[in-house]
Amino acid sequence: MVAWVATPWALAAHSPLLAGVALLLLIGLPTVFVTPGDKVKVLVPVPGAVTVGLNVVQLFAAVVSAWAAWPVPVALLVWLLVIVTIYAELPRWRRLAGGDLIVRGPLHVANEGLAFLIELLALAALAWWGAEIGSGLLVQLLLGIGAPLAAAVLWGLFSSPKARIERPLAEVIAVKALVLLTAMICVDVMGHRTLAIAFGVVAAANTVIATLDRDAAFRREEHSLSP
Repeated sequence: MVAWVATPWALAAHSPLLAGVALLLLIGLPTVFVTPGDKVKVLVPVPGAVTVGLNVVQLFAAVVSAWAAWPVPVALLVWLLVIVTIYAELPRWRRLAGGDLIVRGPLHVANEGLAFLIELLALAALAWWGAEIGSGLLVQLLLGIGAPLAAAVLWGLFSSPKARIERPLAEVIAVKALVLLTAMICVDVMGHRTLAIAFGVVAAANTVIATLDRDAAFRREEHSLSP
């Protein structure tokens, strides 16, 4: 529903027609194209992967449109809602896909490389913010070095694939989201909203794929440890 409201809201200022088309697609596609067994009424049956893809599109529309159309605090609430929704939807997505959603081959390697790049960009954004926001050289140095250092330590302990402290998937996602959202806010408050949105979209896509991977890994580990 957030996607249905925020997307036309964000597009209306540019093109009312485009806003109407976007709303029609966001509501119409999931209504028409349905995986058998997921809803009572099926108009056009499609594989489970298509339904999962349509769900993901709606989530992306919600986060991007909310950031573009609404104040930052409201957009942050939308992002948090989407993060919780992704975690809650994982069992349904697994059922629709007929098993674990595993990313293999070149896409997995590319996504892992992108994840490392996003982490570096997030740290750079925090350093940039600290250097810009501080008053005086000492404060700028403290914030410019301290903010990314604290984020790097937090990420390394909880969200890195080789983290020393193993945590449930929900906590891993929460810590990762905290660092990425903080970096996104820092870029936005420095007056670069378009850049912040672009970073958020790429980071969100990467995080969704990485979450599916990590969820499958956690499940395989639990299965191997079960008697």
